[in-house]
Amino acid sequence: MNAVLRAVSGSKNSKALVAAEWFVPHRVHFAGIRLASVSTLLALVLSLSACGGVPRTAVEPMAVPRQPELISGGVSARNYTTAYIDGFGISGPGDIHGGGPNVMPVKDDGRPSGGGAETCCMTFPVKWQPDLTLTVRWLAYKLQEDKKVTKSWHKAENVRIQQYDGQQAGGVWAIFLPGDRVKIIVTDGNANGHNTVAVRPADDDPYVAQGAVDDEWNRLYRKGGSQ
Repeated sequence: MNAVLRAVSGSKNSKALVAAEWFVPHRVHFAGIRLASVSTLLALVLSLSACGGVPRTAVEPMAVPRQPELISGGVSARNYTTAYIDGFGISGPGDIHGGGPNVMPVKDDGRPSGGGAETCCMTFPVKWQPDLTLTVRWLAYKLQEDKKVTKSWHKAENVRIQQYDGQQAGGVWAIFLPGDRVKIIVTDGNANGHNTVAVRPADDDPYVAQGAVDDEWNRLYRKGGSQ
């Protein structure tokens, strides 16, 4: 683990880390503040003057789906992997987005690292949306078999949040698992529903998403990749 952490030192000024700031909202939203939802688009009726017997036509009103009411909460992480994670971001449709802190590798005794730091904030729906999918990106430093440390962006798409009670919602957690997997939960006190960080997610947990190396971001932000 020391080799991983030594390689990380001095990296804070890299362009890749500047890119990571893209995930963190520039305006601070304190936990519990509800955000204004997007109102339905007003109908616009266009009419053409009748000329030479040409009938007047109109465009029918078009309803635009309304974005769900949002709430915000702090973001934390648990890390069960041997990689050092130098920050991560979560993005969804509309105004659903946020970013999380760096987190050390798993402890030597197998206990996860993390939980001591929280980043403000992530916005998410007050009411759980079963069809909501997110994209999670994280910058990982990994110790290879030849003792060299590589760093690269990883990405998991179509990440779903396990059902939660928005009226009891606490913070947002990213749980990183071996094999470039990740789970996003919103804690709500429902430990029996597995909205807790006290228990490691099962390998067959349907809300654990498979990630992969993000070739696009490693090309765009080379100092965040292996070169």
